[in-house]
Amino acid sequence: MDCDIELEIGTGSTRGEYTVHVVRAPAGGHASGRFTLDIDGIHGRLPQLEATVLASAVAARRTLPVAEVAVREVGQQLFQALFTREVYGTYRASLGAAQHAGQQLRVVLRLAAPELATMPWETLFDPETETYLCQTEPLLRHIPAPDYHQNPLDVAPPLRILGIVASPRDLPALDVQAEKDHLTQALAGPAEEGRVELVWTRSGTWDDIQSMLLAGPWHVVHFVGHGDYDSRTDEGRIALVGNDGRAAMVRAVRLMALLSVAAPRPRLVVLNSCSSGEMGQTDLFSGTASALVRSGIGAVAAMQFAISDSAAIAFAHGFYAAIANGRTVDEAARIGRISVMASPDGTLEWVTPALYVRGGSTQLFSLQGTPRGRTQAERTTSATASGGQPASTPAAYATPAGSPDPATTKPLPASTPARASTGDNDTDHIRRRAQLRALYVEASAELRAKHYEQALESFNDLLTLEPGYRDAVALRDSASKRLSEERAYREAVAAEESGDWIAAAEGFAKVLNSPYYPNASRRKEGCERKQRIADLQGELRYHHSKGSWEAVIDVAKELRTLDPGAADPDGLTTAAKAELNKTVQHGDTEEEHGSYTAYDLPAPKKQATAPTKAKAPGQVPPSGSDEPLWKAVPRPHLPLAGTTIAWAGAALATAGGLGAGFVVFFMWFDQNSWQDNGGDIVLRTLYGVVTAFGYLLLVIAGLPDHTAQGRLAMTGLVVSQGVFGLAGLNYTVEAAAVVGSFAVAGFGLWAGVLAMRYPAQHTLAWLLLLPTVLQPIIWIQGKGVFMASWYMTQALPLLLHLVLLCGVGIAFIVTAQRLVSVRGMGVTKDAP
Repeated sequence: MDCDIELEIGTGSTRGEYTVHVVRAPAGGHASGRFTLDIDGIHGRLPQLEATVLASAVAARRTLPVAEVAVREVGQQLFQALFTREVYGTYRASLGAAQHAGQQLRVVLRLAAPELATMPWETLFDPETETYLCQTEPLLRHIPAPDYHQNPLDVAPPLRILGIVASPRDLPALDVQAEKDHLTQALAGPAEEGRVELVWTRSGTWDDIQSMLLAGPWHVVHFVGHGDYDSRTDEGRIALVGNDGRAAMVRAVRLMALLSVAAPRPRLVVLNSCSSGEMGQTDLFSGTASALVRSGIGAVAAMQFAISDSAAIAFAHGFYAAIANGRTVDEAARIGRISVMASPDGTLEWVTPALYVRGGSTQLFSLQGTPRGRTQAERTTSATASGGQPASTPAAYATPAGSPDPATTKPLPASTPARASTGDNDTDHIRRRAQLRALYVEASAELRAKHYEQALESFNDLLTLEPGYRDAVALRDSASKRLSEERAYREAVAAEESGDWIAAAEGFAKVLNSPYYPNASRRKEGCERKQRIADLQGELRYHHSKGSWEAVIDVAKELRTLDPGAADPDGLTTAAKAELNKTVQHGDTEEEHGSYTAYDLPAPKKQATAPTKAKAPGQVPPSGSDEPLWKAVPRPHLPLAGTTIAWAGAALATAGGLGAGFVVFFMWFDQNSWQDNGGDIVLRTLYGVVTAFGYLLLVIAGLPDHTAQGRLAMTGLVVSQGVFGLAGLNYTVEAAAVVGSFAVAGFGLWAGVLAMRYPAQHTLAWLLLLPTVLQPIIWIQGKGVFMASWYMTQALPLLLHLVLLCGVGIAFIVTAQRLVSVRGMGVTKDAP
């Protein structure tokens, strides 16, 4: 065609980027450009687009401006992406050239990028002229495949059409007779003129279709039934009828093989099925329509969305009438779209048909001779096709030569009215069916998109018009249940975020059995645990306000099993343990102060038969009459192991004492032979190994506490002490010693402050603080500078620090002995 503008669209360098190139155009030139397109975004809007298009079949349901918004938005987005500046200039110039030549400009899209084949290009909208391209110009999708049919097929009228209706019993039922009547009605005019002959198969089984194809020739195959797209195999499928009456899903490659038995192979296939025009995003030929074209079919007209009965009739009427009058298939598709636009007013279903062609020629048939009109007798007689199905053709054409069962053809009584009536009743019936189907598809689309409120409203509207319509009741109930679950889950999440654990747990319990909320059980358990923690913390605060220290500690133990971080709210547990520690340290007797629960309990009852038990030291009255008369008092918070502290003190005392001895020897006895006698190595070992080992034992004993913060401070102290000692005390030799000493002071200060939080550990805290914080005094010299060759000057600061270290070690030993003895009396026990 001289007035073609062919656009080749391919992939760019990155995802979402594409190239467009003008292969040829009436205005000449080869403009090109790059554009980006949100493929995933448009693909996600296709269900909404389908529902909008189908719902527009009922004019009273939506007004035109509202219904057209989604279609126009998508069409304008595609147009502005495709027609870049240079390409748009070529397009406008080509429109002028075509008009000057008195022809129409045909837009041919060569889609080399597979994911672009899923886009609804039929919605292309020019915002400058405010028109849709496919309404004013033929638009077709070119499939890149060898063109085996350069010349049109010579056809002596009538054009023979094989009709197939497949309605498996396990899929939504089709009104088979109504579907046949619809196409019969659409072809009534051309059939009366002898231009078209329509013959129906007996059924939609594979064997029946194959038998009819063998009894050809057939120029066109028209399929009515169910179709879908299998995302797993990335291929389109149609549903034939199996031997058991159930659906037999036929992939595109098998359908190609079935059609190939016809001789000659049909040039045109029309797929009037719900998803027959849908393609995959990874294989350009995965869709049923494109696969058929690639296999050798000249052109395929397929429905990319579900289509209402009235729109299907209108499209078939315009499309086949144009074909029967010698028009090209692309022009016939445009005329079919114009027929759809006629009724009802405002419908958008002209978007639904999509045309796929092979090669460059769209003239499929060359009609030879004059069609033979029907006689008056034939006009009053209807013939049946094979299998007894009524046909719209005269008896002479009802069964082709070689038909398997010509005996089944019989005339109907002259008084029988035609089923395909064009009266008002049939028109109203078609409109009502379209309205119901539009509502059903719209509601199903909203349900699939998880818009439950809209889906419930649409299903209610549908059931108001037609109670019991298909499976609408079950889908309505499903939408209602899902809506209730969604609200319950949303409210539970809000309650959880606000800390209302009881309401949150109740909300999550409502959706425990729903597969759409798999985390509901886990979140419910979490809310119940948090509520239990909150309750226990409230109980702990109550006991603390009453001075019931034992009850505070008992509640804290239970809290620790649920959440260790929640066992000491606002430091109340620590304070309770400190109070107990004061009682033990001050030596208060039970008679003077009682235990932490004594004043809350009644006096012990005397028992006549049981002998009175003597009170053991460090024991208090029991909290219940059924318990032993006296029980041991839990010790206050001293998370320490006395024996380990004693060994730590021994290590520190050893390091300080030996170090002090070597310094004294160096300063007053053998100053010149220090290096020869290994004095430097001894001090490195004492500071870097023995002292560090002493601090490590304090960590193991539990000083300053069992928290991660305390252990981190002590670990830093041990590491920095080792670095200080092993690096050497000579500043000019190793600056790491200076840095290490200040790190020891920092970590020691941190650990000491942490230990100060517990009153019972104040002594241990000072013992930890003094030698570590004062360690940098080693670098203070009488000359006021850092030690340069310190062993050649007075080392008095070093001696003072070593003596302090030795004294601290001895104090640790004494303190540890006291802890061990107190525990031996049964007054204390290790904290958990």
